[in-house]
Order: sequence, then C-alpha cells, then structure tokens
Amino acid sequence: MFFPVTFIMSILWIAVFSYLMVWWTETLGRTLGLGAKPEIMGLTLIAAGTSVPDLITSVIVARKGLGDMAVSSSLGSNLFDICVGLPIPWLIAIAAGKKVYRGINAEY
Repeated sequence: MFFPVTFIMSILWIAVFSYLMVWWTETLGRTLGLGAKPEIMGLTLIAAGTSVPDLITSVIVARKGLGDMAVSSSLGSNLFDICVGLPIPWLIAIAAGKKVYRGINAEY
C-alpha cells in the first residue's frame, strides 16, 4: 500500500546522500590540498570508498571458507560497474541530445 511513497523516499535519500558524499569529498580534497581538479580527486576517493563494502563482504565470505564466492563477488561487482554503470549515463546523455566526449584527440 505504501510502496510508491517508500520507493520515492528511498530514491530521494540516495540522491541527498550522494550529493553530500561528493560535496564532502571535494571539501576534504581542497582542505588537504590533494590536487587542482576536485572532480578527479572526488572520483578517486569515492571509488575507493565504494570498494570498501566489497572488501568487507569478500573477507567475511573468505573466512567462512568460500574463497570462490569472495572472488566472484569482487569480479561481479566490477563487471557490473563497467558494463552497466558506465554505459547508462552515456546512453541517457546521447538520448538527451548532448554530445559525449569520445577520447583525447576526439571532437566533442
């Protein structure tokens, strides 16, 4: 009965916390002087931070004697990120009519 409300609220919470996570990461990078480009620094720290849950689950599963499951969890997560997480924003941008950067020497 409350499914639509809870679903929308969960999406809003994810959006708010994602914004705050990026903002805090950029602020931390500027405070520590980690580089001139906050986007690169933010992506690097956030990528490391999002790998921590995979590490924890892999260690827990490996301690239970399921090494294959630990390795497949890490590989599966990275493959999903590369095969789904990267193309979807590009496809949305292309569908919206925006030009997508294609490489170092490519035109926009």
